[in-house]
Amino acid sequence: MLAVDLLAVRLDWSERASYAFLSWNLFLAWAPYTLALLARVLMARGLDEPWLMAPLALGWLALFPNAPYLVTDFIHLRQRPVVPLWFDAALLALFAALGWMLGLLSLEIWKRWLEARWGRGAAWAFVAATSVLCGYGIYLGRVERWNSWDVLAEPGRLLAAMASHVRDPLAHRALPSVTLLFALLLPLSYAAYEALIARRRRQPGNAS
Repeated sequence: MLAVDLLAVRLDWSERASYAFLSWNLFLAWAPYTLALLARVLMARGLDEPWLMAPLALGWLALFPNAPYLVTDFIHLRQRPVVPLWFDAALLALFAALGWMLGLLSLEIWKRWLEARWGRGAAWAFVAATSVLCGYGIYLGRVERWNSWDVLAEPGRLLAAMASHVRDPLAHRALPSVTLLFALLLPLSYAAYEALIARRRRQPGNAS
C-alpha cells in the first residue's frame, strides 16, 4: 500500500506517466507468491500429492522471475522534470525490496515442502536450480523483452530463442552475466533470510 501510495504521489506530482509501469510490475511480482500461498493451503490440508502440486509448481516457476525482476527497474533511474532524483531512487528501492521479499517468501514455501518430503539437500538443490532459471528468466524479460505470457502466446518463437541460447550462450553478451548474478544473489539472500528466521525462532518466547 505504501509503494502504491508513493507512486500515486509521484504521478500526481509530476503530472506524467513516468514509473506508472511499477504498479503492473508489482502486480506480476505478487503472482508467484499467490500461487505459492495456494500451494501452502493444499499442503496444510494434506492435498499435496505430486500430481496436484506439479502444475502449481510449474506455473509458479514460470512467474517467479517477475518478483526479483523489480530490482532491474533501476535502469530507468535518471533525472526527470519536477520530481527530485532522490525521490525516484527511494521509490524504485521500495518496489525492488518488495519484489525481492515476495520472491523469497514464495521460494520459502516450496523449499520447506521439499525439505519435509525429500530432505535438506534436495531442497537446497531446488533453490539453486530455481535461482539459475530465475536469472535466465530475468535475462529473457529485461534484455530480450519476453513476457511471462509469451509461454502461451508465442511458444514457438520463445523456444527457438531459448534453443539459440543453449547452442551458443556466449553469443548473447548479457546472458551469462545476468544469469550468474541472480543465480548467486538469490541463494545467498535466501540463506541470510532463513538464518534470521531460524535465529528468531530460537529466541525465548518464539517457539512457533
